[in-house]
Amino acid sequence: MGQYFRIVNLDKKEWIEPSTWKLWEICANNDIRMLGYLLATNNPDGTSVIKRFTDPEKAKRKYGESFKILYYDEKYKMGFGVPKCEYFGRWCGDRIAIVGDYADQATNAKGLPTFHELEQNPEWKNITNEVAEEFNVFIEDVNLMVGTVHYINPDMVMSEKSVCVSPKIEVKRQP
Repeated sequence: MGQYFRIVNLDKKEWIEPSTWKLWEICANNDIRMLGYLLATNNPDGTSVIKRFTDPEKAKRKYGESFKILYYDEKYKMGFGVPKCEYFGRWCGDRIAIVGDYADQATNAKGLPTFHELEQNPEWKNITNEVAEEFNVFIEDVNLMVGTVHYINPDMVMSEKSVCVSPKIEVKRQP
């Protein structure tokens, strides 16, 4: 069966769950993009996640009511604003570990919570959905979003009639 893993912030007592839980799958999975978003150094004025818009009302609908307009030029119908960024840079400087369900047996994980202890202890919080939602607003490209569509990309697929090199195959997620 193998060991399953979660990405854990030991200082904030939070974790994220990639859509696949085995270590190799985590390393090869697109959901790991969220980790860069969580670990980035943030700027207090939001310039790292700034969005350009042409209509303030449409921008509010697209990015949510918490969208902060930094600048808007009525003459040119163009402005810049910052969407809600509660999780951007939230884990920067914290101790992060990829914790497996056999962590209690690991020689390099003394004192780390196990995979199952995270769920049972109310001090720990799974922030996967919240981070994914905010990350997807930031990334905007549907092909780069997490938690929406998952692809596998094998080196080759062969059938009796053809060979396809490096196909991108969509995998439907189960509810």
